[in-house]
Amino acid sequence: MSSTFSRRLLLSLAVAATLGGPALANSEKKKEGEGQALDPTYKLGSMTIPIIANGRIVNYVFVALTLKLTSGTEVESFKAQEPALRDAIMRAAYRTPFVKKDTWQEVDGPRLQAFVLGQCAVLFGKGKVAAVEISKQVPRQHVMPPNAAALRALQQKPDTPSP
Repeated sequence: MSSTFSRRLLLSLAVAATLGGPALANSEKKKEGEGQALDPTYKLGSMTIPIIANGRIVNYVFVALTLKLTSGTEVESFKAQEPALRDAIMRAAYRTPFVKKDTWQEVDGPRLQAFVLGQCAVLFGKGKVAAVEISKQVPRQHVMPPNAAALRALQQKPDTPSP
């Protein structure tokens, strides 16, 4: 019985060595290529951006952003300034909303990216953030796109009830 067990053990070790050989070689190649570091990124958690039409909130979009940093930029330095960046984004979202004209389910991506890139230059220093990527947009509600009649109705409704 022990000879059957040792044969099985030797056979399984031989199979493992044969199958594991190429896998180990690939992992060693990956380790050699690790010298070429990719540009670091910093992920901002999800934020709730309001979609405002004619002074009224018609929807919210949950947006996740990724900051693509330039080479040599320390990712750790962004943690301290993240609350200030989030605050600036939210204030701007209410002041001058990032609304697309044809939908109430997405933010105006290029405008939001340009604003965040500008704020990063102010908060973190010029040239530390190479690009801003919108990694996810999820609307709170699936609302119909704006049409001319709906926009006129919103404009004509008074903000306060009539006496």
